[in-house]
Amino acid sequence: MARLDWMTFLAAHPKAHLLAAHVREPSAMALKRLRRLIQALIDGEDPAADYATAIVRRRDITEIQCGFVEREDAERVGARLGAKPVAASEGWLSESCLQLDEHVENALQLPRRTAINPSRRKKASNLERAGNPV
Repeated sequence: MARLDWMTFLAAHPKAHLLAAHVREPSAMALKRLRRLIQALIDGEDPAADYATAIVRRRDITEIQCGFVEREDAERVGARLGAKPVAASEGWLSESCLQLDEHVENALQLPRRTAINPSRRKKASNLERAGNPV
């Protein structure tokens, strides 16, 4: 579905599901890069409904927050990142969190491997041999 601006998302979906990725040593450039990587992961998961991401700083905590309309979308992305469910904060239907460490960051940068069925692989190979780009 659609990726929305954070404020638009919150206004349209006042009760949603939160995935919070804590960032220990946040620099502006690193936060933007990590947010883009998380957005790419979410887009690759083909969410069933709207979602949004934001860089949120409060007190001594910096997070990349991801809001999802559908709980299943939040759980699927959370599982990919190794997030753990926690008690939901006020205003959220469910919440999970993770520490965005080097291990998670490295996993975000790996290309997503998609399975190609054998008949499609054979057809692509035949097209390449015939000089046609796949």
